Amino acid sequence: AAALLGCLACACGAEETVPGGTAPAVFIEGVDQVMVGVENYITSLGVRRARLDADTALTYEQDGRLDLRIVTMTFFGESGDTLGVLSGQSAEYELNTGNVRVRGDVEVNLSTGERFEAPVIEYLSGVNEIRADSGYVYFLPDGTVDRGEYVVYDLTTEEKQYGPGRTTTPEVSVPQ
Repeated sequence: AAALLGCLACACGAEETVPGGTAPAVFIEGVDQVMVGVENYITSLGVRRARLDADTALTYEQDGRLDLRIVTMTFFGESGDTLGVLSGQSAEYELNTGNVRVRGDVEVNLSTGERFEAPVIEYLSGVNEIRADSGYVYFLPDGTVDRGEYVVYDLTTEEKQYGPGRTTTPEVSVPQ
């Protein structure tokens, strides 16, 4: 017992050590919380519109937003059927509106076989539509490719609105 008390006394008298090194990159100044493996449902009047999945979420409570990494959004119709899946490298999710702005190799694969690619795509929760306003490429199942600066796709009605500068390349059959 005397030996144990001697060791404890020596330990108490030792200098306090401070951990060395730097904080991991996930700890960013101003972040209130860091969450790993996030799943969130976006609803409107009790109807599930989308499921938002992210590898990592950084919360900024004062700003009312989440910064997300490695993002996947699944969009749902009125009957619960899957309308499409969006994926991207990062996103900003506004908690009070439900809007999500996705960046980095953004791709939307629709259940109709259509596909959008854009550097940035925004999901507007209140009107249930996706919007690309920094250029897009739109691939139709028949091989037609559509390009432009601005497009809005209504997930409920499947209607599209195009901005100026739109070009369409029809499917070309190449003889064998």
